[in-house]
Amino acid sequence: MERAPALEIRDLRPGDWPEVAVIYAAGVATRNATFEADVPSWEDWDARHLAQPRLVALEAGAVVGWAALSPASRRECYAGVAEDSVYVASGVQGRGVGQALLEELVARSEAEGLWMLQTSIFPENCASLALHQRCGFRVVGVRERIAQLDGVWRDTVLLERRAGAVPSQSPTHPGERTSRVPREGARLCADLAPKARRPGRGRRRA
Repeated sequence: MERAPALEIRDLRPGDWPEVAVIYAAGVATRNATFEADVPSWEDWDARHLAQPRLVALEAGAVVGWAALSPASRRECYAGVAEDSVYVASGVQGRGVGQALLEELVARSEAEGLWMLQTSIFPENCASLALHQRCGFRVVGVRERIAQLDGVWRDTVLLERRAGAVPSQSPTHPGERTSRVPREGARLCADLAPKARRPGRGRRRA
């Protein structure tokens, strides 16, 4: 059995953009990775993301994944909060590339002094939800019908990771309904979360 090439993680460089853009475009095309409808130019992408950390994963010298952070807010009080993006080439998914990228991104974000990472994931994106929970993110909640993609209202699952967190064991969000999308039979990973208690249950009488 042929072994997979060794994986290398290094800083993303401007010269990597053509390969990064191809991977990004494949994610955009799934309509379950981002609300972006098109891949931005390098200049636009560069302006939207923090200078560090930005990472690529390489196999045999080829870019097979990338990860980066964007500011959560322009307000100074949120300077230590960022939103992560992780994309993996379709041909190498399921081989640990995403986890290697996200673990390194987390480690470098803490070294840069960031205290919170967050991300919003479509509930249909089972792989990304599982990846983030393995890397210490917890589910905060489901934001229903938060924005439209291709004219359809979509939900997202909000996850966050405090610096120094350990991997969570299961999602913990209060939502019962998850997403409204046109695809029939889509598996909604957010449905795995425990259901919220109904008001009045468990309360002690005065």
